[in-house]
Amino acid sequence: MKFYLFGHGSIGSLHLKNLIALGHQEVFDLKQADCALICNPTALHLETAKKAPGLPLFIEKPLSHNLDGIDRLQGKILVGYCLRFDQSLRQFKEKITGKKITKVKIVCQSWLPDWRPNQDYRQSYSAKKVLGGGVLLDLSHEIDYALWWFGPVKKVTAKLQSAPELQIETESIADLNLEFQSGIKAAIHLSYASHKNERYCEVVTNSQTLRWNYQPNNEMYIAEMKHFIDVCQGQAKPLVTVSDGRQVLEVIQAAKKGIK
Repeated sequence: MKFYLFGHGSIGSLHLKNLIALGHQEVFDLKQADCALICNPTALHLETAKKAPGLPLFIEKPLSHNLDGIDRLQGKILVGYCLRFDQSLRQFKEKITGKKITKVKIVCQSWLPDWRPNQDYRQSYSAKKVLGGGVLLDLSHEIDYALWWFGPVKKVTAKLQSAPELQIETESIADLNLEFQSGIKAAIHLSYASHKNERYCEVVTNSQTLRWNYQPNNEMYIAEMKHFIDVCQGQAKPLVTVSDGRQVLEVIQAAKKGIK
């Protein structure tokens, strides 16, 4: 298939490499494209989607920086929450399904300046409110998979902090407490400001503590692109829908307000 790519940054370049390896072709004229990938800064996602009416779209996470205009999105759309395609996380989901869960702890923390060593992180979208930066949006994979596992959220409380040492305008640390309609409660810690690089989930049941540790891998990104192509060709329905992306943003907005 022929695809058009909006945004050739780190994640866009990775998707480009994987799609070409899978035998697909990048084109530079949108009229020649069978589908499009939107991988530019978060705040530009919905405006960019308007430029490709009728085309199947892959929109990198998060769907947008707020809820404005999301209801106007139509057609075949896959939202880029790549952890849904991580085999180890999928296996962990199966392992905890049906168990009596008493406590959930989710952590994703690292040191923002290490993300892109060849770029001034203070000029990146992560550091800019107007571009949709901040840990709540940037590290929202963790919110997405919590919703995927446990269903709708009943209550959100949160504490957001800046990290003066980073010299950025967005929130650097977020501690969320989610209470799901199922009764399960999850604590989520997201941070740009930790020199300890950790990404894991601990689930405590009435009989044991289970832990998932993220291991970087390209296989999940390849699986994500294979799924997107299947969506484009009508062979599959999106695993991560616009509705899913909206629910993540609703939790984020509630976290910023402190209530839901």
